[in-house]
Amino acid sequence: MDQRGGGRRDVNLQQLWTFYNVAQHGGFSAAAARLHLTQPSVSTQIRLLEENYGIRLFERFGRRIELTEAGRALFSYAERIFHLTQQADSAIEDLKNTKTGRIRISAISTLAAYYLPHIIAVFRRRHPGIEIHLDSGYTEDVVESILAFRCDIGLVGTTVSHENVVVTPLWEEELVIIAGPSHPLARRETVSFEDLRDEPLVVSEPGSGTRDITDDLFRRKGARPRIVMELGENEAIKTAVAGNLGLSLLSSTVVGREIASGSIRAVRLEGERIARKFYLIHHKDKYWSRIIQTFVELASSYPFFREERRPAGKAPPRRRNRGTGPVRKK
Repeated sequence: MDQRGGGRRDVNLQQLWTFYNVAQHGGFSAAAARLHLTQPSVSTQIRLLEENYGIRLFERFGRRIELTEAGRALFSYAERIFHLTQQADSAIEDLKNTKTGRIRISAISTLAAYYLPHIIAVFRRRHPGIEIHLDSGYTEDVVESILAFRCDIGLVGTTVSHENVVVTPLWEEELVIIAGPSHPLARRETVSFEDLRDEPLVVSEPGSGTRDITDDLFRRKGARPRIVMELGENEAIKTAVAGNLGLSLLSSTVVGREIASGSIRAVRLEGERIARKFYLIHHKDKYWSRIIQTFVELASSYPFFREERRPAGKAPPRRRNRGTGPVRKK
């Protein structure tokens, strides 16, 4: 390595990679396991890197470590450096073939549980050599993964406003009011808002897409929802509704199986179609290989190819609202 002024040498990429893994995984032991190294070897590389820069990169508190201000600055650059190496690998691999590779996806739980399994199954039949890695969480988790380059694409149920995030509309999904089969409203096809005003509601946690839509609906009508239960999972909400603990508002796809079996009934609001939009997000500096582009095109067409598995007699989905390109939330 070239000697630089002040006695500092050029950065050793192996040391930087070790530092990146220690910071990312929160400890020397975790990084050692991830890198298949011994813990003393990891400690030595961090010590050499700190000596090279002449500053501490970690504060040690017993077994717990935290990045110093210098460590946080270096980590942000290391993240970008190793993202660029991944981009280079993807670009070269893309030039070689599209038969192998990996797509890393982060999605909100609703999309991960009820939509993406079918999309991925169709994609895998067409491209069996491609590995798909899927993580799920809240919208903020998906955005964080995008910003940290931990995933290639994200799928969310609300638009995102960030200077480094590109947002593309995917499709629109109808929401329906669901009730237990013995509920008085379950025998009707449509209900007025006045019918709902004082009904007990089972809702998802604050911040979820359907909760925001439910709150907005009552706010626009000048009413306050009578919430009797807040639950974190759609499956729990459906179970509570089937047990006549209250009404709820969920995507039609999420409750499709229960409606078909008769364990839950769906009704619609008179004079108003309730819907939510889903979006694809990616980092503005993210390189898209041809195989990622192929997956995105398939995901965008989901409302149409899901006709393949629609049971006989079921109505076709409503046509999605086609976006003309990337949008940003104002």
